[in-house]
Amino acid sequence: MARTQPLLGRLVPLLLLALALPAAAGAQDLYTFSAAAMGGIGGSPDVNGSNYGNPGYQLNLGLLTEPRTVVGLRIGHLNLDRPKPFGTLSNSDLTYANVGGEYRYRESYYDSGIYLAIGAYHLRGDEADGSRRDQTAVGAALGLTGEFRITRRLGVLVELSGHYADFSSKDIQFFAMGHAGVIWHF
Repeated sequence: MARTQPLLGRLVPLLLLALALPAAAGAQDLYTFSAAAMGGIGGSPDVNGSNYGNPGYQLNLGLLTEPRTVVGLRIGHLNLDRPKPFGTLSNSDLTYANVGGEYRYRESYYDSGIYLAIGAYHLRGDEADGSRRDQTAVGAALGLTGEFRITRRLGVLVELSGHYADFSSKDIQFFAMGHAGVIWHF
């Protein structure tokens, strides 16, 4: 019996540690990377008769740097064909890529987030006089996200964002977009 006492003395701390580990692991995010593919709509308040029904898409790539903190790359494209013409442009579109930080908050049945990003924006289209506008500018984005988990690795991501691009023409600089799609964590 004396031999069982030291063994139990060693097993109890190990058992308590084993019970505590799953609780600690559950408090962490169980992924390092994420990728999302989304479709959406958007437009610009700078255009008279602006229409936010212009179709677009966005690809998000994220790296978890701290719990609830993500550094993300967002690459997207927005067709600017409504209204016709879009300001002074026809056959126009906006392509962008930006990098930023996102902080996420855990809610009861979803995660919400806010992000701030900087990047490059490319606007192109045909002017009314027949010339081609092809501009690239530095810009910034501010957005809100909501993720609804389906499984531990898969979810539905919804995003609303406002963008500013410092185009030299100054007639179209602000854009608003909404996207929804699938996100995968790995």
